[in-house]
Amino acid sequence: MGSALSTFVGAIGSVKELIQVMVKVCDVFNKPPDHDGMGNAPKVGQNRDRLIKEAQQQMGMDAVHDYNFIFCGPTKVVKSTLINAIRGVKPNDKDAAQVGISEVTQDVRCYEYPGLPRVKLYDAPGAGTRSHPSATYFMDKNLYAFDCIFLMYDGSFLDCCRHILEEAHTWGKPVAFLRTKADRLLEDVMYNSGVDDEQLAKQQLHAQVQTAFQQQVVAYHGPHHLFLISARHLRLAGFDEVAFFEYIRQAAASRQST
Repeated sequence: MGSALSTFVGAIGSVKELIQVMVKVCDVFNKPPDHDGMGNAPKVGQNRDRLIKEAQQQMGMDAVHDYNFIFCGPTKVVKSTLINAIRGVKPNDKDAAQVGISEVTQDVRCYEYPGLPRVKLYDAPGAGTRSHPSATYFMDKNLYAFDCIFLMYDGSFLDCCRHILEEAHTWGKPVAFLRTKADRLLEDVMYNSGVDDEQLAKQQLHAQVQTAFQQQVVAYHGPHHLFLISARHLRLAGFDEVAFFEYIRQAAASRQST
């Protein structure tokens, strides 16, 4: 009973932290950016800035007044589900991102954050398929045009992830990793290890995910932000959701001088 009570109290504390961070996020996003986000990144030939502007115009992106985040990665890593959860909409809502058993997103699509018109969340098709090959995915989807790239995965660091990450480095674009389906992973850890204490199982899960990330990503590509999240239970803040929203806030704040 004591363990269950402490877990419940801890969950309430996490939700409060998430609410506090989201209030800060709203404060930041209620102010427009004061620069276009191109920064002083390395040049990709002589046409880098021109290509970025052309891509932004092609997608109808307002790089001056909006914050533009894109969620990409392999198929079936619940990109659309996560975008719905961030926006606080349900799959059956009229303006929700489409979700399904098969891959339903075939084009880059833009979604607004309700109440925060300057926030644009882009849902990209799954990478590494015949329709969306890994080798050309970064350029085909104009990933270089966005403020920040969220690279989602749910297991091994696939070839498509490597291509996206290497191209992002070339273009000087920030990438943060999202290890999804944390709720299912937690169930697996508790079942496989025979651990009944959820908090202990979460510690084990974080350690396993971090170890794999170090081996698959950091060892070859250097340090990156990694967030373990559950798209289906995002607002319960049971994993790294607070840190994830704080990262979004900081990414937006970097485009403001005050």
